[in-house]
Amino acid sequence: MTRRAASWLLVMVVAVSALVVAAVDEGEPKTNADRAYSLAKDFACPVCQGQSIAESDVPIARTIRRNIRIWVDEGQSHAFIRDELVSIYGEDIDYSPSTEGISSLVWVLPIVGFVAAAAGLTIVFRRWKAEAVSEATAADEAIVTAARRERHDD
Repeated sequence: MTRRAASWLLVMVVAVSALVVAAVDEGEPKTNADRAYSLAKDFACPVCQGQSIAESDVPIARTIRRNIRIWVDEGQSHAFIRDELVSIYGEDIDYSPSTEGISSLVWVLPIVGFVAAAAGLTIVFRRWKAEAVSEATAADEAIVTAARRERHDD
């Protein structure tokens, strides 16, 4: 393995490792309070700009957090709680994009982009490698000889 190939392999290993570490979930919340907080982070405050229900302190967010805690204590599923909140406040409240319809592009396009970029880089690197070695022509040798004569004449 050449030094260049080894360095690219190292870069790829580091990149994949970073993606794996970033994607690892901490697991399920251990208590109902943790689960309620985790759920509240998944939904946008209906009246705030860019804040989740967990972050917001407006009265409507406090009411929604209270409802989430009640549903969690009753043992309701994430799907039930999501459906309830979406039916009351609309799809815009849900921070998790749907995996159906046009919204599925949010999940598919990054993968397609990554594959296209990897394929493009592979093609470019192979072309560079193929063009790396070339033979000197007679004209090239004549230019070098003339430059050497000129240099020694000075």
